[in-house]
Amino acid sequence: MPLTPFSPHLDNKHQKNTSLLSKKRAIQKSSILKKSLPIACLVMLPISHSSIAAEQDALEVITVTADKRSANKMDVPSSLSVQTDQDLKDAQITSIQELGQHIPNLHIFTWGGSRESNIFIRGIGPGLFTDPTVGFYVDGVNYTNNGMFDLDLIDIERIEVLRGPQGTLYGGNSLAGIINVVTNKPDNFTEGRVSFSADSLNERKLNATVYTPIIEDELFAGLSLAGIQSDGHIENVFDGSDYGKKDDLFARTSLRWIPSDSLEANFVIDYQRLRDDSYALGLAEFIKNNPEKINNDFKGIDNRDSVGISLAVTKNFDAFDFTSITGWRDWENKSSADQDANSNPLYVFHSKSDEKQKQLSQELRWNSTTSTELKWLGGLYAYTSEYRVIGKNNVDYTAFGYGGPYVDMSNVKKDNSGYAAFGQLDYNITPNITLTAGLRLDREKRKANINSNNQSTTSVAVNGTKDFDVWLPKAGASYSFTDGSLLYTSVSRGYRAGGFDHLYPSQEDPVYDEETSTNYEIGFKTTQLDNKLDLSAAIFLIDIKDQQVQQLIQSTNQVLTDNAGRGRSQGIEIEARYIPANNWFIELGGSFTNAEYKKYENCDLLGSAGNCDGKKMVNTPNVTANLAVQYKKPLTHSLDLFTRVDAMHIGKYYFNSLNTLKQDPYQLINAKLGIEASSWDAYFWVKNALDENYSTVEYDFGSGPTAEAADPRSFGLTLTAYY
Repeated sequence: MPLTPFSPHLDNKHQKNTSLLSKKRAIQKSSILKKSLPIACLVMLPISHSSIAAEQDALEVITVTADKRSANKMDVPSSLSVQTDQDLKDAQITSIQELGQHIPNLHIFTWGGSRESNIFIRGIGPGLFTDPTVGFYVDGVNYTNNGMFDLDLIDIERIEVLRGPQGTLYGGNSLAGIINVVTNKPDNFTEGRVSFSADSLNERKLNATVYTPIIEDELFAGLSLAGIQSDGHIENVFDGSDYGKKDDLFARTSLRWIPSDSLEANFVIDYQRLRDDSYALGLAEFIKNNPEKINNDFKGIDNRDSVGISLAVTKNFDAFDFTSITGWRDWENKSSADQDANSNPLYVFHSKSDEKQKQLSQELRWNSTTSTELKWLGGLYAYTSEYRVIGKNNVDYTAFGYGGPYVDMSNVKKDNSGYAAFGQLDYNITPNITLTAGLRLDREKRKANINSNNQSTTSVAVNGTKDFDVWLPKAGASYSFTDGSLLYTSVSRGYRAGGFDHLYPSQEDPVYDEETSTNYEIGFKTTQLDNKLDLSAAIFLIDIKDQQVQQLIQSTNQVLTDNAGRGRSQGIEIEARYIPANNWFIELGGSFTNAEYKKYENCDLLGSAGNCDGKKMVNTPNVTANLAVQYKKPLTHSLDLFTRVDAMHIGKYYFNSLNTLKQDPYQLINAKLGIEASSWDAYFWVKNALDENYSTVEYDFGSGPTAEAADPRSFGLTLTAYY
């Protein structure tokens, strides 16, 4: 939510990969292939995946780069999930938020506005205006702000999710895990697709993608566009208006240059423009009884403009590959909200914020390519970012005896920078046993200039610098069985730098320290039944030290960012993909997580009952489960019938550290039915078919629990043409 600062009451080796669309078209021209391949369009991609392979009736290999080198997903000794372009399409996953419903132990929710993308893995997640706990990368470029994560999933090759601390290879802000998004690359074919969707929530989406060669075998270009419009499906009973409007535009253009067999360069520019309503908040009791209504006297906005540029260059030498990834991002977000979530004229809390961030990052990496016994990887990384936010709160707490009206203003400038050196060795001491050792030195600097001009409390000024240095080791061992199964164990460390609490610098000490996590993991991966079954499982335990938390201090209705003490998350994850018969595909995943605060200092500030030791960590479902059953039936020599049902279970979790605000378990059922032809397809789908009513967020800033409702049942139609 747009919590504006200071309101005292806010309470590899180069491969000339063929393009996705060209291979999709080539496969679709063969009716034999199409009849036996529910995920046909990805079979021939070396770095992609088809759920059911053509003519082989077997799962295809998924090649990933989450460990910064190309490898079979089933050979990576980490808890790893992957969703390819075809997987996203088949499951009708169109946003990062929906991705979390299909991957064990990944809980993602965006509430209120696009800047509130909260990603939790294994119980570890961010707070308001704090650094991420999950490293979010797009084509190798790190997105360093949680507000940047709300990515539209267009023209995606695959999404890789690594669970557990990844500090050695990725550094800070990866103590929960990594989400690695890889976009499609243009190639030697002129092809494209156009897709249109409309749903019962008054949302319409049009996207188009085209690839074409400029110089055959050497220079290629791609362009992707997406537009989303919605009139909103929520009624504001205060004035009878519709709420939830969207007017969004996404664009990405890419240029791929291959001047020789040993050199490749990819240049990408992306653009995002959002003009939306924001924060459909209401008193929890009202929202739970009226999930498609609000009663607000102030209409918020959620406006964003962002531009990103990246250049990735790979050069192949005799003994190693060299990779350079340069990224620049310019992000601006203007948001406002009716934080009081009602129309009581004696209780006013309207907030506005104007955020801007610019970041520049550079990674240099060397990967060995010759030795079969020893593999090595080394790299250097540096970044700098400038963050600015101007906030304004209009508050009047006459209804609670605080008085008003007041205007609180804030002006915050933060300059963050860092650099790192890292390396990893994988040594085969026998043909079956591999030992892994890695180390990273990460240094970061936090500078802050924070000024407030408050009518409701004391105005303050903070100007400071804080340095953070940390060593991030990793050690592991794996055993490969003769049938290709993999047993592994690892110990790794992650961390998140500290910083300055710019929400409420009037606190005596606005500085909070770094947070570290140590992950102990044992896992098993196997492919069985003539490559018809992939099975992965992992058991983990994560110890968290100096855990960063945000506390609502009831005596002042302020939010304080601080280090609570220690936390622990432990559990198990399992995933399976299975082909029981021709044209059938089953996917199953699940997790059990017990994430608790072991020592929570200053919890008494949360209220008279403040004892958080042993309480469950926030936004962490104790159980998640997902099941997908997919079937493809040939109708004619050129038409197939596509059917799929997804069932998801999300166990209970808590919204606050005292565990007084709870979300009960809920189940989501999605279904999809369609016709697929050689050059087009059409699908009818339904999401949340049971019309489950649950909250995306709940909090209590002194006026009673406030909530925002998740989307109700929706159904829609998607039409796609390939050319």
